[in-house]
Amino acid sequence: MNCIYTAKYLVSSNAPPVEGGALLAHAGQIAAVGTVAELKSNNPGVAVVDFADALLVPLLVNAHTHLELTDFPDWVENVGEGASPENFVDWILRLIRVKQKLDKNQYQLSLSHGILQSVAAGTGAVGDILAHHAARHLYQNSPLVGSLFLETLGQDPATICRLRNGLSEALKDEVVGLVELGISPHSPYSISQDYLKSIYARCQHGKLRCTTHLAESSAEVEFVQRSQGDLASRLYPYIGWEGYIPLPSGQRPVEYLQQQGGLFPENLLVHGVHLNNAEIETLADKKMWLALCPRSNATLNVGKAPVGKLHRAGVKLALGTDSLASCDSLSIWDEMTFAHRWFNGELDAPTLFSMATQGGAEALGLEKRIGSLETGKSASFQILRPKTTVAADEIFDYFVSSGCTDDIVQVYHRGQPQTIDKIVTD
Repeated sequence: MNCIYTAKYLVSSNAPPVEGGALLAHAGQIAAVGTVAELKSNNPGVAVVDFADALLVPLLVNAHTHLELTDFPDWVENVGEGASPENFVDWILRLIRVKQKLDKNQYQLSLSHGILQSVAAGTGAVGDILAHHAARHLYQNSPLVGSLFLETLGQDPATICRLRNGLSEALKDEVVGLVELGISPHSPYSISQDYLKSIYARCQHGKLRCTTHLAESSAEVEFVQRSQGDLASRLYPYIGWEGYIPLPSGQRPVEYLQQQGGLFPENLLVHGVHLNNAEIETLADKKMWLALCPRSNATLNVGKAPVGKLHRAGVKLALGTDSLASCDSLSIWDEMTFAHRWFNGELDAPTLFSMATQGGAEALGLEKRIGSLETGKSASFQILRPKTTVAADEIFDYFVSSGCTDDIVQVYHRGQPQTIDKIVTD
């Protein structure tokens, strides 16, 4: 059934806001965009849903998250690990300790909560990393689109052989619900060189999307380059990998990744906090995408990504929330608000909105489907009703102010309104 949706302003990522804007939805797609007067004139008799003083906005894209960790704050309290870690490696060790005390059912429940929270926060697409591959079936009835990256890591050859077989079996699904399966070789410090190289070759040969944590902490840089530091002296012994500490590579993470064949555009890089000028130019030359997670970086005290240099160099940027193990919400609206303040204006409000919509869509290969409100794309949008009047020239400033998540009054996926109690995830 055709339906015209209208609001005070229609706001897309690729055009100025349209006052009295509207879109025509047909069979889950956008059939036309314009003013309500134009669409009514061209489509007489079509039903109209008028959101009056609200804003009609594309759904956002969470390019990097770990939704299976959504219940982590509760887990921490339940197992008595409430003390805040002092540094990045402390945080990893606490994460491992907490996860060791869980059963698989808790991950599945946590993932279902993450899907629900994402939809409620106006998210339409995710780049979700899943360590517990069996939980992937929870996406079968989810309205979210995007990529579900099956995480893999390891140093022990016997363990890697088992993980490789399990990964191959899971990847036979190819698609679960509306998400395509891909691979996440966790990071340069957590996976053997040979296994990492084989994963990248597999992704390129099989046209699988991929994502890798890169240059998140100074500890990572020290380990990759010199095989020293807290990762070598504390993490590796704790997980029984002390016999697998690699020889020093003499390379920083970007060069190391390039040597393993990891600099291809379909490998979405994440964090990029510790990048120097030459590395930024390399990422730009290779047309790499980088998902920034500023709230997570601040929580873990790993530093601040050089966003000004990245943006000026032409590195393509998206936004992610990371997980609730290092962030306080799964809302990309909240991420935009924090990023605007954290980066001290180096990324302006329109740029951040573009990163959260069209940028994220392109990073996940979804640019023909979502990210903007255009004819032919999915009729996936959200309705925000600000608590105070917002003029046309104030809209993007409003988007990076606090409270947008609370202003969401309705979410549509492919022309269908979503309410939390109607989203089936089991």
